[in-house]
Amino acid sequence: MLQDEMCRHGRFLFRYRTHLPLVLVPFGIWQLSYYDKYVGGSHFYDTIWDFTCFGLALLGSLIRFVSAGYAQAGTSGRNTSAGQVADALNTKGMYSLVRHPLYLGNIIMYTAALLFTKSPWFALAGCLGLVLYYERIIATEEQYLRDKFGTSLNAWADVTPCLIPKFSGWVKPTLKFSALAGLRSEFYSVVGIVVAFYILDVVEHYFVEGMFRADMIWNILLGIAIVSFFILRFLRKNTHLLEPKDRRFEAM
Repeated sequence: MLQDEMCRHGRFLFRYRTHLPLVLVPFGIWQLSYYDKYVGGSHFYDTIWDFTCFGLALLGSLIRFVSAGYAQAGTSGRNTSAGQVADALNTKGMYSLVRHPLYLGNIIMYTAALLFTKSPWFALAGCLGLVLYYERIIATEEQYLRDKFGTSLNAWADVTPCLIPKFSGWVKPTLKFSALAGLRSEFYSVVGIVVAFYILDVVEHYFVEGMFRADMIWNILLGIAIVSFFILRFLRKNTHLLEPKDRRFEAM
C-alpha cells in the first residue's frame, strides 16, 4: 500500500534527516553560478536581500527553539540511530498550532537559504521538494505515534494541521518555557545557519567579483558563531549548566 511505501521510505529518511537536505548545496552553488550582478545592480540592495533571507532562516530556528523550550523530556529530540522516541504526546504550545513545528522550522530555514540564490523558481522547487521529503518522515512518525497513543493521536490530529499553523488553535503549555532546553537543542541550528550563509556569500562574491571574500558583517557573525559553538558544545558535553530541570509531565 502507498502508506506502507511512504513509511518505509520515511524510516530511511528519518535516520539521516540531519544530513540528507545537504544535497541541495551543490545545486545552490550551481544556481549562483548564473548570478553575475548584485540585486538591483547595487551591493547595498543585495545585502538587504541577503539579510532578509537570513532573518527568515532565524525565524525557522526560532520556531524550533520555542518548540523545544516547551517540550517535555523524551520528545522532540535529535535522535537518529535510536529511532522514534515518544514518552508522551506533545499537544500544547507550538504543537497546538501545528503537529510538526520542528519540521516547519526546518523547511523555513532551508527555503531561506534557497532564496539566497536570488532565484524564486529554484527556491519554490526546493521548498516543494522539502515538503515531499518531510511528508515521508511525518508519515513514519505518525504511524509510530498512532500505534503508541491510539485515539489520543487521532483526536489531536483532527484539530491540528500538519505543517500550516492554525493560530486560533493555541493551547497554553503545561510546562513553563525553558530557554536552556531550547538553547541546548537548537544552538547547532543557529551556528549552521551562519556558516551556510557565510559560504553562500563567499560563493556569491566569487561569481560576481571574481574573488573569494565575504562581507565584514558575515566575518563577524562567523567568528561569533564559531566561538559560541565551541563554548556551548563544551558546556553541553562536560557540564550540567545547559540541562533544564525536570521536563516531564503525565502523558496525554
